[in-house]
Amino acid sequence: MRSSVPEWTGGLPTLIVEDSPDAADVAQLEEQVAAAAIAAAGLGNEQEFAIFVRDDDGCVVAGISAIVWGGYCELQAMWVKESLRSRGLAFDLIAGAEAEARRRGCALVVLHAYDLLTRGLYERLGYETVGVIENCPTGSAARWYRKPL
Repeated sequence: MRSSVPEWTGGLPTLIVEDSPDAADVAQLEEQVAAAAIAAAGLGNEQEFAIFVRDDDGCVVAGISAIVWGGYCELQAMWVKESLRSRGLAFDLIAGAEAEARRRGCALVVLHAYDLLTRGLYERLGYETVGVIENCPTGSAARWYRKPL
């Protein structure tokens, strides 16, 4: 994490497209957006959490990550190793994240997912679609979900 953002002192900035941006630079963008939202809302800092499933060697074979802020939880990423899919791990991970969100005082869970990856998973768990962009990616759809806790 970089500690500060320097003030712009030059003329017009030069825009540079980077095909493989540095992860720290992308993280800085995300941190600055989060900091601006937190400051604007005045609701305190966001808190991260993650739940992992590890194999005997300690390697992550499944997990879910989330942020909590302002009374809601945003599920950000969930993955289950292909050989472990269709065994209920996704359900367990989501239930665990919802329980942790409740423990942290959240009244709502939100997330963004792609139909081509989730195939109705969130609907089966009681999530409501609140927004859809068709043909995103081509031939599928992107959805935004919510679930009151």
